[in-house]
Amino acid sequence: MSRFAARMEALSVLYEADERDESIESALQERLKLQEEGVVKDLRILPEYSREIVRGVAAHKEEIDRIIRANSTWKLERMGVVDRNILRIGIWECFYGQPGSVGAYINESVKLAKIYCDGKSVNFIYGVLCAASGRNKGEKGEGPKSIELKV
Repeated sequence: MSRFAARMEALSVLYEADERDESIESALQERLKLQEEGVVKDLRILPEYSREIVRGVAAHKEEIDRIIRANSTWKLERMGVVDRNILRIGIWECFYGQPGSVGAYINESVKLAKIYCDGKSVNFIYGVLCAASGRNKGEKGEGPKSIELKV
């Protein structure tokens, strides 16, 4: 499964936890248990990278949410559930995930937003991630992995 597909699966677990107002870890464990038991056949198996994202977001959720709040004009609670969780994935990948191009991680979040959100949300997500990472909108290049958090 591609890393993009893994992000989509991670988004589904984060969305479910957020909608149910339950811990991310319990939503992940429930999903893994259902898969293992074969109860729900249409659930795709969560690849390791999906699990890494979900566990990473769970471990750093307070810090991630603080970064989002500091770089957004919207209150976190007023954001759409999908928007909020795409931002969480993007922030986790940029600051806590595997070393890589910050620009690429932002682009991957924007791709998710283009699938699941409307145009305003796509621009909003892009703007928040650029602000949080210290990148200028439209900036090209790799960008540093170890960047100062804007909080």
